[in-house]
Amino acid sequence: MTMSTFDLKNKLSFMPRTIRHCITLVLCGLISGCAMFGDQTSDFAALKPPWSKKSEVDKPSIDGIQGPMQRVMQAALWKKKKESTFIEPALGAAEYKQANEKFQAKEFKVAEKEFKAIVKKYKNDPIKEDAQFMVAECQFAQKKYAWAQDSYDQLLIDFPSTRHLDQTTKRLFSIARYWLQEPSIVTGNDIQQVNLEEPGAEKPEIASDGKQRKSRWALIPNFFDRSRPVFDTENRALEALKSIWLHDPTGPLADDSLMLTASHYLKVGRYMDADRTFTLLREEYPKSPHLKDAFMLGTHVKLMSYQGPQYDATVLADAGQLKETTMRLFPESERARLKEELKKIERAKAKRDWETVQYWMRRSKPKSAAIYCNLLIENHPTSTFANQARELLAELGEENTSHLWANYATPKQKVQQQPEPKRSFVPGLPGLPAFGKANSSPVSAPPKLPVATKQGLEPPARLRLDDLDEPIREIPLEEEAKPAKIKL
Repeated sequence: MTMSTFDLKNKLSFMPRTIRHCITLVLCGLISGCAMFGDQTSDFAALKPPWSKKSEVDKPSIDGIQGPMQRVMQAALWKKKKESTFIEPALGAAEYKQANEKFQAKEFKVAEKEFKAIVKKYKNDPIKEDAQFMVAECQFAQKKYAWAQDSYDQLLIDFPSTRHLDQTTKRLFSIARYWLQEPSIVTGNDIQQVNLEEPGAEKPEIASDGKQRKSRWALIPNFFDRSRPVFDTENRALEALKSIWLHDPTGPLADDSLMLTASHYLKVGRYMDADRTFTLLREEYPKSPHLKDAFMLGTHVKLMSYQGPQYDATVLADAGQLKETTMRLFPESERARLKEELKKIERAKAKRDWETVQYWMRRSKPKSAAIYCNLLIENHPTSTFANQARELLAELGEENTSHLWANYATPKQKVQQQPEPKRSFVPGLPGLPAFGKANSSPVSAPPKLPVATKQGLEPPARLRLDDLDEPIREIPLEEEAKPAKIKL
């Protein structure tokens, strides 16, 4: 069987393209493999891609954790021990001093190698903690921030209550801010109201701080800027912020790192992640200066995560409760705006209930639709959807509404058009307005009846009041003798 010229030409042109694709896949596999299986202290640590395995930071432990005062006392004792001359110096002190001199002389690359050697040589000695910290400091001074982050994380894993914890959290916070391009924290005044009539149709704008920031793709590698990781700079910054509040929850930067993380999620549109972060900030740091913004922005991200009446309405109820709590805790907040948003939430709930009614009508289940009509009227009696529910109940008839616990079948419009019932009129006393009339004329005194004597007492005629059918009963006089009782 012979091959045509056309098939041969296509086969020859297809081969180079296939080879190029294979070479590209091999290179990507080598890069990701080095990042996944390389040591954190090696130079391949900065190549960690977003699909690599999770670090040990994601599985924290409370073993070896000490309180702030205990860390201060431990650091003071260690400093006293290093500076003392009447006792034997610690193991590796001479090597540490030599490497530290190189660091002070700003020979950071040479000092980094010497500190790494101390870490490997004295694995079970106290000098390892200081040497590990100085490795990260050398990398930070060289602006190798990806390597420095891994070294700081390794220090926190090996020594959870390290005496260098304050300086470590400050460095991680600086690295995260640099990778996020100096972000600003979003406040409650920077956001706009959410459109609940058409959820997801438009994204509310957030006030900008005027800084120009570059957009970076997570899967596009970075081969030129040594101050950034090769892959996914933004998520590496979020990891650095997570290390701060995870390893130093009582530190001064814990609530700041949470607020910065939530603000980033809000800006990029990750509203569910922002909601979880704001919730953590409200629950764990009630004395934080970011508490008010956490309440205001928490309600915003909850409403932004609402997808419409066809989806779950739990976020609507949570947002409403959170707004009411905000009004109670912060009376000086924008109460008019919060009240308007509460009204929008109630309208969205009523719309969702009406969608449920329409769903059962499409399924040809009028009795189920009547039940939801009753629920809608009871929960949202003043909404426009309540009028439609009343009209629908009237159309369904008694055969489909006889099982209901209440009858709301009368349309609201007809109830409003019914005339007001006539009020009863009772003539008042002389000089007082009559009951039942707003502006009644003064009533003249009734004519005097002739006073009857004892001898010729006759019962008065039974009189009737105006507009009343109840007659006046005859009242016996005090002088009249009581009738004798009849004994049987």
